[in-house]
Amino acid sequence: MMKNKALFYLAVATVALVSCKKDTLVEVIDVPSKPIVAIEQKGGKPSDLKAAEGAFELMQLPYNYNALEPYIDATTLELHYAKHLLPYVNALNKSVVGTKYEVLDLVSIFKNIAFKDVDVRNYAGAVYNHNFYFEAIAPKSGGVPDGDLMEAIVKDYGSYDDFVKAFADSAVKINGSGWIWLMSDKYGRLRIITTPNNDAPQMKGLGITGVPLLCLDMWEHAYYLKFQNKKREYANTFFSVLNWSKVAERYGAFSKLSAPSSSSAPSAVTTESTDNVPQLEEVEKAKE
Repeated sequence: MMKNKALFYLAVATVALVSCKKDTLVEVIDVPSKPIVAIEQKGGKPSDLKAAEGAFELMQLPYNYNALEPYIDATTLELHYAKHLLPYVNALNKSVVGTKYEVLDLVSIFKNIAFKDVDVRNYAGAVYNHNFYFEAIAPKSGGVPDGDLMEAIVKDYGSYDDFVKAFADSAVKINGSGWIWLMSDKYGRLRIITTPNNDAPQMKGLGITGVPLLCLDMWEHAYYLKFQNKKREYANTFFSVLNWSKVAERYGAFSKLSAPSSSSAPSAVTTESTDNVPQLEEVEKAKE
């Protein structure tokens, strides 16, 4: 009985203490839905991995797991590539066997996906988004962009620093898992959008148009081992490994129209669509 009373008084005291302190709490901790456990470093290389035979191959990571340190640690990169992207590719290959999607590329799958084909949609989005992300990060990168891309950033966001802040603000506001994208419209104007889960901007039914230029993975496996709940710090650090040359290449791959004089700069985060904006597959065809 005395033990139960002691536990009761301890609980009451704890509640009172929390109540007294509630006005001082300024940050909500984003705890992962499933615990993320560090994987053992086996000393291998990304090139050692290969997807199971199928319609899609595992993209080759052009750098080793430790190449992005100290910004992205080797353990996180190996987890991300070997334990997430590779299984997604294998799952996609399995899910498209005997379907119309087996002979389509990823963007074509997005344009033809049926609502009932949930697995194909999820796996195709995961593979495309991860490929797009990994292609635009590299060792000895970072810095700031130049040329037309930098002019567009300054025009639409005021300054490079304001753009980075708007991007990091988007990271903080994401509830659950998803992706942050920098998009361009047909006039070359930029906007930041977010997509939930493994959705890609080109997917049918999302109402998003434009050309994706870069993306950041906001799933917990991409950052939690190093940054825990510090999403803003993670987003800011991303720009230390971002290969702006690749982003500029994507931005320069399509012709821009002259913007109407009455056009205003897009807001920092929006999912509004713009009609007749060139899509990524159109850009790729034009380059052939």
